[in-house]
Amino acid sequence: MAIETDALFGLLTILAVGLFTPGPNNITAISHSAVHGARSNISLITGMVIGFIIVHMIVGITVNSIDSDSVFFSILEWFGVLFFILLGVIILRLPVERLALDEDIRKIDFRHGILMQFINGKEWAFVSVMMIEFLDGFGGGFEGIFLITAITTTAGLLSMIVWTLTGHKLMDTLRHERKGKVLVRVLAGAIFMFAFLAIVQQLI
Repeated sequence: MAIETDALFGLLTILAVGLFTPGPNNITAISHSAVHGARSNISLITGMVIGFIIVHMIVGITVNSIDSDSVFFSILEWFGVLFFILLGVIILRLPVERLALDEDIRKIDFRHGILMQFINGKEWAFVSVMMIEFLDGFGGGFEGIFLITAITTTAGLLSMIVWTLTGHKLMDTLRHERKGKVLVRVLAGAIFMFAFLAIVQQLI
């Protein structure tokens, strides 16, 4: 199965933004490991991965069941483009200097990791946009769903491990006056570039 280049580029772009910007999963991973030790995150991250896969399956199957030639699907595609633009604006306005970790977090395990994914608005939004915009580019159907899920889950797992082990250093980089601004602008720039390409594709 041939994967379209723009679909792969778009998926990796939004995936990078999701993994490198603060959210419920990475903030929890950093805080939990800081208070209870890195090993305590093994069970938590396992639950996150399970929940992550379930969310992908739910969204992927739903998107795949919608007729790609319908007006409704076109509206969803434009929603995806607008989401990218809004996301870029939000990232540029991200108050990274005020980011804080929860130093009083209680010990949690894989059950909490699973449940977190169902109330993680950031994750549902990201996964929805990825499936709407890129599923066809990955071949569509269950094969496309599984492929996208495999890529994002693998990257998410590695990201959670990195956040667990070096999260405080990464947060310090984000909060750094110069380095933080550079990282934020690079991520936002990549998002705006993909949004522009997506708009061109929609209009052709």
